Amino acid sequence: MKHRIFAIFGFVAMLCGGLASCDTDTEALDIQKPLTYDEQYYANLRAFKQSEHEISYVYYADWAPIEGATGYKDPASWGERLIGLPDSLDIVNLWMGIPTAETHPVAYQDMLECQQKKGTRFVMHADASNYRHVFYDRDDQFRLTGKYYNLDEDSSEEALRSYARWACDTVVKCGLDGVDFDFEGWSSDDMMVVARECHRFFGPDGAWPEKLFIVDYFSMSPSTDIDPYCDYLIKQAYSMQGAGVGAVGHADEKTVYCESFGHYPEGGQIKNYAAWEPATGHKGGCGAFYVERNYYHTSTGVPYDAIRAAIQIMNPALHK
Repeated sequence: MKHRIFAIFGFVAMLCGGLASCDTDTEALDIQKPLTYDEQYYANLRAFKQSEHEISYVYYADWAPIEGATGYKDPASWGERLIGLPDSLDIVNLWMGIPTAETHPVAYQDMLECQQKKGTRFVMHADASNYRHVFYDRDDQFRLTGKYYNLDEDSSEEALRSYARWACDTVVKCGLDGVDFDFEGWSSDDMMVVARECHRFFGPDGAWPEKLFIVDYFSMSPSTDIDPYCDYLIKQAYSMQGAGVGAVGHADEKTVYCESFGHYPEGGQIKNYAAWEPATGHKGGCGAFYVERNYYHTSTGVPYDAIRAAIQIMNPALHK
């Protein structure tokens, strides 16, 4: 063992000598520089996202301060930046709030860059899992009427339609690309009222046909009558709760299956969800809840390796 001890001693001596003679000035180091691409790359990326394909959909919260509170956040890690998300992501659910120039200036500028350069779409996370919403009423042109509603006290059809107009108005005013209603506690009848009202503004026949109308659900599913009004239906297919893919009743080509990276930060069943197809046709896509957990917890050392692999399975890159 003596030769090993001598070797260690020699190493320590060299290390100490090096420390004694090193420059003490502080120098900033770029640990990992982001890759850069030309304009043709981004043009191709935007064209891909506008084409018919199985989409990727993620819930992402780390852009915001704790609990979505307003305030300045300028993180050093790209794991907490919208521009740090994979370029090929189609839709991001901003489920901790909405970044604006006033409330979250860094995240807001990141969102604009992703929208304009990468073609990534961002949707508001609206809540249809409770009736505890208080909001001001708007008319068909989104002008305030002076009335307000509390859905806990009034969940009439008029109040629900007003809630739909509030959501659409918020999306338009904040420069978002659509809305996702989290359906876990409402009745299907109430959800249909909101869907019909939103469809007047969003979707192929709406005033803003480029805006998305999405409904996500877990154990309780809305009626399949809602399918024609939706661009996508997001199934919370969390494998740790046995949800899984297939046999949901809704239109397969609109159904997107999301795994929970909150429980499985290295991906869980996401690759299987990406590979699965219905007996006929195709699925809408796949994605992840808490996608940010896969930034560091990877099996390859590549940030977001699981969601990147899932996107490649659904839409293999063309190499010429």
